[in-house]
Amino acid sequence: MSALAVTAWILGILAVGAGLFAACAPALVREGVGRFPRSVWPGRILLAVDMVWAAYAVTTLHLGTFDAWKVHLYWLAPVCIILGCVYLDELLSVRALGGLLLLVAGPILNAARWNPSGWRLVVTVMAYLWIVIGLVFLLEPWWFRRLCAPMIQREWAVRLGGVFKALIGFGLIALAFWVY
Repeated sequence: MSALAVTAWILGILAVGAGLFAACAPALVREGVGRFPRSVWPGRILLAVDMVWAAYAVTTLHLGTFDAWKVHLYWLAPVCIILGCVYLDELLSVRALGGLLLLVAGPILNAARWNPSGWRLVVTVMAYLWIVIGLVFLLEPWWFRRLCAPMIQREWAVRLGGVFKALIGFGLIALAFWVY
């Protein structure tokens, strides 16, 4: 299996799981999405994941004369996590989700880069959409409610969105096994 096939398979499994959960328990999804922007602990956990992942990503880069500063990331990352939890508490969950969307897109694009299939553009477009949404959530987190409000107003809309997400997941799994 190629790296893109593994990536599409993992994304497909996650999409099917999340889609089926939304289709089967729309009330829980509506409540969770409504409370998410002001949630404290999900924001802190996502911030910690973002900071650790970003620190790891920086350690893998070639920075020329700044390579000597990489050793300081081991103590700077926990300090940044603590400072972020203290001073970025306003809509931290949405901002951290935006950062996670930005970080996840990188490995997806690397997996799709050298795949010869034209269907790699499905995953590439999805990753670039995540980048745009991640930037919006990071810079203007109040857009999370504006974007999600129409989708969670009624239970049938949540169910329909869950079924649609599950179908996309099955499509990604099919691409992983038969195309990539």
